[in-house]
Amino acid sequence: MKVRELETAATQLPARLDPLRRDLAKLQGMLDAEKAKLGETETWRKTQQDLVDREREALKAAQSKLNASKNTKEYGAASREVENKRKSITDREAELKKVTEVASTSTTQLTSRDKDVEGVRNELAESEAGIADQLNEIISNLAEARKVRDEARGKVDKQWLKTYDTLVGKRGYAVAPVIKGVCQGCHMALPPQLNNILARMESIETCPRCARLVYRKEFLEQVVAPAPAVGEPKS
Repeated sequence: MKVRELETAATQLPARLDPLRRDLAKLQGMLDAEKAKLGETETWRKTQQDLVDREREALKAAQSKLNASKNTKEYGAASREVENKRKSITDREAELKKVTEVASTSTTQLTSRDKDVEGVRNELAESEAGIADQLNEIISNLAEARKVRDEARGKVDKQWLKTYDTLVGKRGYAVAPVIKGVCQGCHMALPPQLNNILARMESIETCPRCARLVYRKEFLEQVVAPAPAVGEPKS
């Protein structure tokens, strides 16, 4: 039973970190998505800034045309072009200002979330180190438990080992104590004759209902009182 408990612990222990790993993966995924979105925003901002710069160059050219106008018609056309360029620049700059403010806020939030993710990552690393230490201890104890088990199995008749292993596979555990005449494996009252046979402790018996190997708990767990020291009165 100890071997099975340690094997189960060795299997289940690493799984304790799964919720933390899922949290980290979720946070990292959200952070990556926000970074990608911020990258797209920055690309758009640069593109718009380039357009504004071009519009300013075009505005200078339009102003040159306006200054070089030779007649009313040329002056009117150049004047409209200058006005359109100025409006276009103003509109783009207003949009750029909004996007820049949003990007700045996002950058600040990302910095904070980066710290959160790093905190979870550090927590996971510390937990993994702790789990590794516990797992090493369990593996060491498991090796010792297996050694003790194998030594004990070597002293048992193969017929009973086969019965024992079959019961473990079917019932989960093969041996059950009997307390006040009741099998603790299936909670069935044993026949009085079987209960008396168990009291003699001369043979291995099984429960008629669950087939587990049974024993009288009070007899196997009796504590033998130590012999009194020399000079002490016997009780």
